[in-house]
Amino acid sequence: MGVEIRWRSEQGHRTNDNRDCCGVGLRDDAVLAVVLDGSSNGKASGAFARDVARNLIDWFVVAEVVTPKTIIDRLRVIHAELSRTYRRDSASVVIALIERQGATCILHAGDCLAGLVQETSDIAWSIQPHTLANAISPVAIDELARSPSRNLLTRSFRTKRFMVPQETVQTFGAGQRLVLTTDGFWASLDPEQKTAFLRGGAFQPSEDRDDCSVLTLTVVEDQPDEVIEAAGDNFYVVDART
Repeated sequence: MGVEIRWRSEQGHRTNDNRDCCGVGLRDDAVLAVVLDGSSNGKASGAFARDVARNLIDWFVVAEVVTPKTIIDRLRVIHAELSRTYRRDSASVVIALIERQGATCILHAGDCLAGLVQETSDIAWSIQPHTLANAISPVAIDELARSPSRNLLTRSFRTKRFMVPQETVQTFGAGQRLVLTTDGFWASLDPEQKTAFLRGGAFQPSEDRDDCSVLTLTVVEDQPDEVIEAAGDNFYVVDART
């Protein structure tokens, strides 16, 4: 099986840099994709997020064994190394480990989300973000987007303390589209804007908006992996087979 990869990322107005970033690693046995959203509070959270993505993908393409556990172990190492440089920075993160045989695992910490795009262009979200608004019980994503307390994260990838990502098994097969998104997409855009963004068209976001990004991964049978769309220095891809 192959994977079609599309990355679309639009800078918002809350910081001077786009703090969303993406990394993709390709191997014969698996694909690893990571999307991070650097906090708007830490001065260097965008650079921190990009360093996390690159470090994780560089490890993945040469690692002997890749499982959810070894990914978490590697994140611990990355955290220990980068916390020496980045003292007060943090990022939300979502990771998809897609095995060529079909098994998919999602790891996440913070308010980046993963879900499957339906035929109607609606998204069936696979996970809940780690926020104060849904800390006690699950809340529908559309409702959660309207809650002010969703901006208070209960878990993230932060330099002050390592927090273990949550692990979720995802069913993901031929023809399906898996999306990894930042909260600038799922919380800031209405349904029509989401559809336009996924299709690469123009959309009219609010003036005071966050960075907005989506990584789309589509399984295609009997075809090679292909990066269909990606632009900017916040996208990093490494193919271990070349």
